[in-house]
Amino acid sequence: MRFVSASAALAAIAIASGAPPAAAAMDAFKGKRIMSYSSSRVGGGFDIYNRLLARHIGRHIPETPTIVAGNRLGAGGLVFANWLYNKAPKDGTTMGIVPAYILLERLYGNKKALFNPFRFIWLGNMNQEVDHCSVWHSTGITKPEDFFTREVILGASGASAGSFTVPTIMNAVMGTKFRPILGYRSGGKRVMAMEQGEIQGQCGTYLSSVKAGLIQKVRSGQLKIIWQMGFTPHPDFRDVPLAIDYAKTEKAKRVLTMFFATMAIGRASALPPDVPADRVKMLRAAYDATMRDKLFLAEAKKARIEIRSMSADGMNPYLKRLLGHPREIYAEAATILKRGRSSAKKLKKK
Repeated sequence: MRFVSASAALAAIAIASGAPPAAAAMDAFKGKRIMSYSSSRVGGGFDIYNRLLARHIGRHIPETPTIVAGNRLGAGGLVFANWLYNKAPKDGTTMGIVPAYILLERLYGNKKALFNPFRFIWLGNMNQEVDHCSVWHSTGITKPEDFFTREVILGASGASAGSFTVPTIMNAVMGTKFRPILGYRSGGKRVMAMEQGEIQGQCGTYLSSVKAGLIQKVRSGQLKIIWQMGFTPHPDFRDVPLAIDYAKTEKAKRVLTMFFATMAIGRASALPPDVPADRVKMLRAAYDATMRDKLFLAEAKKARIEIRSMSADGMNPYLKRLLGHPREIYAEAATILKRGRSSAKKLKKK
């Protein structure tokens, strides 16, 4: 698969919405069923967001088509991204949340990534996520500087997950001393392991998840958030330092910028390439209307699902931060992750 230059492709992202307009646009979805997929299991974070969207977006699409939520699992989202790009219908009846970190796999040179990351058509992003590193209070770790002077044993789910890749990258480009241990499949299990003294903390998990299920442990002082990974502080954690401020070299900042962009557009929905432009326009308008819908927002609030949305146009600066780097930056990250993943088996919990 050949790519145009990153700069040209990013310019195309900002202006392209699909194939030439079709006739009878308003009837495009009459009597149709639209499938909306996530790449996580039922009850997982992407699944929860996707099902919330599916319950409400249909009201804002002309002819109110039926929206059905589904799941396509495998390889941390790679199976779904490949399927959506290559095999899904290109008529606007199939969409889904494509994890932003999956877009990097092709740029890393992963031959199993069978898509051009510049050609997905984005509808918008449900939440601007911010990652974090937290530790249990008994560790005595109280400030970011401790991450550079002490080994910190972290729980991680899998070698492709942010809970493993983020601390692995920070070790390589920043000099932190994280030691991620695989096998802790969820944030809840990692916190339980902290309480039992198996591990000391976790990195690379969303602060929205902390708000949803762990905020009492933060308020009690049991779980300490040491720094957050994003470009600006999460509005509910403004006093927590930003990790990127501790990067000492420009290369480190560029690599971290690339990774942190995956978080900022962490709940984004996409269409496959070549969907007619009139249908893209309708679906984007429906998506934006859903993000303002009172019933949608009320359900999200009741379920403690954080919504800090952005439109497709609003995603463009973050796509540039994700996809607009020189090749050597992706090569550097790929080398770091390959080295980390090759040793991951040695780090599995007993």
